[in-house]
Amino acid sequence: MTKKKGQLNWDAFSENVEKVLGEDFWDDMHHVIPKKGPSYDFFQTKDQGVLVIELPGMTKNDHVQMTQEGTRLIVKGTVTPPYPVPVEELIHDERMKGSFKRIIPIPFPFSIDDITTAYSDGLMVITLRKHADSNEVRIHFDPQ
Repeated sequence: MTKKKGQLNWDAFSENVEKVLGEDFWDDMHHVIPKKGPSYDFFQTKDQGVLVIELPGMTKNDHVQMTQEGTRLIVKGTVTPPYPVPVEELIHDERMKGSFKRIIPIPFPFSIDDITTAYSDGLMVITLRKHADSNEVRIHFDPQ
């Protein structure tokens, strides 16, 4: 199994698990270990970072909140399933719904005040403007 930038190669891992444990393994496991939050992609340019978070079925009535803790962005909320039956009556229940929380490490300084968001086609796009990485504090002396 090869690594990509210090991380596990999930495609190779998944393929090896299926070879050993069978093709139905992942279908069976999602009932034992439910998904704890939405999937996301992250990329950055010179001036900003962009998160693309999967939140299919979210409406303006669903509650989503973002907070900052240091260089981590915390996205939490609730996605209400749009079904005419209770979730307990679903024959197959695989999609993420209900409460979620994702703690996303951001590899650069940012301010919650410089974040823009957009939601379309089941994707929430969060753009974070990069701040200067300098920790230098200038000292001003009074004239004597």
